[in-house]
Amino acid sequence: MSNWPDWFQEALCQRFYQLELVSEQQASNLPEDKNLFTQMDQFKINQNEDIQQLLSEWEEAIGYQLSLDKQSIYMEGVKDGIRLILPVIHPTVTR
Repeated sequence: MSNWPDWFQEALCQRFYQLELVSEQQASNLPEDKNLFTQMDQFKINQNEDIQQLLSEWEEAIGYQLSLDKQSIYMEGVKDGIRLILPVIHPTVTR
């Protein structure tokens, strides 16, 4: 993707962020997720402040890594889509 224009990469990133936000909002409405978050909150409340801080940092790090993983998968999907449609649009171009 490094040979794509910056504006195109930025547009893909912005679209990914929009999709990720919608996905998170939908997931937060699922009973299973609400139960999981409630359990985690209860677990954290029963810990001392140092453990609470470590758990919060861990949640943040895991969330960030998960976002990077999802973004990578999204970008690979975009590349795959372009590879599939490019020969249809321009039959003389092969990749």
